[in-house]
Amino acid sequence: MIIKFTNYSDGIHQIEFSKKVEELDLEDPFINNVLLSCKMDKSRSQIYLSCDLSVEAHLTCDRCNAEFDRIFSNHFDSIYLFSKDEDKPDEIGVYLLHPDSDKIDLTEDVVEYTKLSLPMKILCSEDCKGLCARCGANLNEEECKCSDDQVSDVWEPLKKLKKN
Repeated sequence: MIIKFTNYSDGIHQIEFSKKVEELDLEDPFINNVLLSCKMDKSRSQIYLSCDLSVEAHLTCDRCNAEFDRIFSNHFDSIYLFSKDEDKPDEIGVYLLHPDSDKIDLTEDVVEYTKLSLPMKILCSEDCKGLCARCGANLNEEECKCSDDQVSDVWEPLKKLKKN
């Protein structure tokens, strides 16, 4: 995902990309294409990019083990300053461009922000009820047939201590 910015005049431009996840070396759970929409504001001294990406993933719910597909989105901003300095800026998302350069490669940022779009806990829905700990029934699809007075044998020694 490379922008050849010398092809654009100063001002605001809309740029769209679509690339297969395999071409970006993104593996499971990502599927199909990564879509990137960038608003580029180019001036004589800098280029400001405001980018939105979206990607589809095939996932397994952490609570109920159901498989599902979901589209994830992420946003990132980047500033490219024209400079002959060799020092890298300390700020995240700020890059230096040598005045002789003519391209910006967004591939590394796209891969990183795509991976960051996945949540730490993957749920099929916010109100997922999960699986019954005793019988394994998916509580989103059916009622559990376990009785409430069934108690695990693991707690039996503690019950004996409680009686004493």
